[in-house]
Amino acid sequence: MNSYALSALLALVLGQPLEPIPDRLVVLTFDDASKSHFTVARQILKKHKFGATFFVTEGWDFAINKRDYLSWDEIAQLHEDGFEIGNHTIDHGAVTSKSPAELAQAIQAINERCREHGIPQPVSFAYPGNAFSIAQLPTLKALGIRFARRGGSPEVPYEIGGGFAYEPGLDHPLLVPTAGDARPKWTLDNLKTAVSQARHGRIAVLQFHGVPDTAHDWVSVPPKDFEIYMKYLADEKYTVIAMKDLARYVNPDIAPSDPNGVIEDRKKRIAAQQDGDNCRPAKNDQELRSWLTNALVHHRWTHAEAGASLGMSADDVQLAVERLKVDLSQRPVHQPGDALTVLPYPGGRHPRIGFRDGAIRPQRETKVSVFAPWKDGGYAVADVPEAVWFESAPGKPELLYLAHTHVPTIWDRQKLSLPHLEWRQTAQGLIVARELPNKVTLTSSVVPGPDGVRMEFRVTNGSEQTLTGLRIQMCVMLAGLSGFEQLTNDNKTFATPFAACRDTTGQRWIITGWERCGRAWGNPPCPCLHADPVVEDCPRGETRSVRGWLSFYEGDDLKREIERLGPVAFPPETGAVNNRK
Repeated sequence: MNSYALSALLALVLGQPLEPIPDRLVVLTFDDASKSHFTVARQILKKHKFGATFFVTEGWDFAINKRDYLSWDEIAQLHEDGFEIGNHTIDHGAVTSKSPAELAQAIQAINERCREHGIPQPVSFAYPGNAFSIAQLPTLKALGIRFARRGGSPEVPYEIGGGFAYEPGLDHPLLVPTAGDARPKWTLDNLKTAVSQARHGRIAVLQFHGVPDTAHDWVSVPPKDFEIYMKYLADEKYTVIAMKDLARYVNPDIAPSDPNGVIEDRKKRIAAQQDGDNCRPAKNDQELRSWLTNALVHHRWTHAEAGASLGMSADDVQLAVERLKVDLSQRPVHQPGDALTVLPYPGGRHPRIGFRDGAIRPQRETKVSVFAPWKDGGYAVADVPEAVWFESAPGKPELLYLAHTHVPTIWDRQKLSLPHLEWRQTAQGLIVARELPNKVTLTSSVVPGPDGVRMEFRVTNGSEQTLTGLRIQMCVMLAGLSGFEQLTNDNKTFATPFAACRDTTGQRWIITGWERCGRAWGNPPCPCLHADPVVEDCPRGETRSVRGWLSFYEGDDLKREIERLGPVAFPPETGAVNNRK
């Protein structure tokens, strides 16, 4: 077993943490059991010490044509060399034309051939002809398939041979897209276009057939061109792995509930000529230093993750750190009596673990990171707000604002884009205000203290109509909070207006609450906490506001702590909840 496979296995079996996704991460795949996989590609890959997955099938005249196709002894040798053997079905028949039982039979037949030749049961799959079926995903999962590769279509037409890089958490692990599908007329520029996408948390998956493909000339790649491609990856220091090695970086058990969501999002962005990047370059060196300190020192992100938020490569981040003399050795330590550390969330890294269907491109201007007071405790990300609902007509709720994409707001329907904003630092804390196209202003403020974080959300109505049915989603995401990452509600307590979650020791808690809370709840696949307030109707020219709270507690009497927090979080002497202008 090679080192990549061993690392992935240990991570899965022992529950070791996933590695951050580096820039320049490429998955190399080969389809159709072409003879040249053994006679040509094998030697070149071994020379560069690259990983790769060979998806094997007995389609066409595999059984009798050993000029064009591998023998099973050669397939077994590829396995012994450390390469992955993946499943491409016994007959290379389209998944879309098979029933679940027929697909299972076609996959199990290859599994049996592998068993006969001492090859582990494949955990990676490639759709024959790249035609996939969402309806077949349960079949693949039931057969132990962890990652399945599709083509670049439907986002990019098959004839082009291009595609999008894999975005873990957004792409279903059984619908991993191809970033580049090599063809006879491919050039080095085609390869560069495909692998240049391997940045900002994305992984470029390459699809090759024969090198050359003597049975299917329309997907053949000349050996001299293939050698040029591999040399480029080596010279540019790409990390080249097999498909199953994705488990070092990606949890294949976390999948979007809508597998088609990110595909539709990409199609919309292609039509709108948008690149889909969710980064924000710094405007100047002062701002760059601030964001680098935020991401690298406080959040303890890798250079690649910091670069994802700033539109920079990991190498560029390192150069900026050296040029601006950012001190990475100073790790802040919370002292008793200090105010909790609250910082704008840098963006780039997705704040959720899973359930990203409605949060494909999260905005950072509503999100703050609240750091736990414990050593190496990590941080929670509070979305203030995540969403604002109102009634555009009696009984007709609509989104006035949403802090991410995919679920349309009233502005999306009018094809209006909201400008990017940033939190502003004040003497008390952080504040951000957004005026919407209808002259409604949403203002959020976050003020840290030693006992907790006080939040406020205000709606100022400059529109011509009374705002009714105002419901606000306030989400606290726990992906970055050490010990709170479990995908369950069993570790949560809901006691309106508060919601709380405990860590794996059962002794540490995060607690959040909002007055006028209409619903306290949690979303296990995220994981997150909600204490969503209901705001009173807001007539024209007036303001309505609600107060929120977030704190940490260490102990075994949560009930008593929540009872104590009531008057602390929402003291009556601070003034009326809803202020009028």
